[in-house]
Amino acid sequence: QRPVEPFLIRSLIHDQSNPSGTTTTNSNNNEEESTANQTYGRLTSFFSLIQTIGSPLVGTLLDRIGPRRTSVLCYGASACSYWILAHATTPTWLYCSKVPTLLQHAFLVGQATVASLPDYGEGGEDGTKR
Repeated sequence: QRPVEPFLIRSLIHDQSNPSGTTTTNSNNNEEESTANQTYGRLTSFFSLIQTIGSPLVGTLLDRIGPRRTSVLCYGASACSYWILAHATTPTWLYCSKVPTLLQHAFLVGQATVASLPDYGEGGEDGTKR
C-alpha cells in the first residue's frame, strides 16, 4: 500500500488538474508535485490518526468478542481498505480507503491470542508440572 500511494496521488492530481490530457508547463508540474506531496503528507497523518483511535477500539473488541471474531474483523477491514484503494478515482477516495484501517490491528490480535494460550513450557502436555 505505501509504495503505491505517492504514485497514485500524483496520477490522480494530474488527472484532476489536466482532464483533457494536454501537455502541462513546467510551473504546472511543480505545482502538481507540491500538491501531491502535501496530499500524501495529509493522507499519512490521517492514517496515523485512524490507527491511534483504532488501537484501543480493537483492544475493547478483543475483550468483548474474543480474538477469533476480532481477527475476522481485522482482516475484513484490511480487505475493504484495499478494495477502496484499488477503485479510488479521486484523492477523497484515498482518504476513504483509510477509514476501515480503524480495525486493521492484526498484530495486536495476534499478541493477545498468544498471551491467552496456556503455558506448556516445563510441564506435560496437559500443562501440569512434573
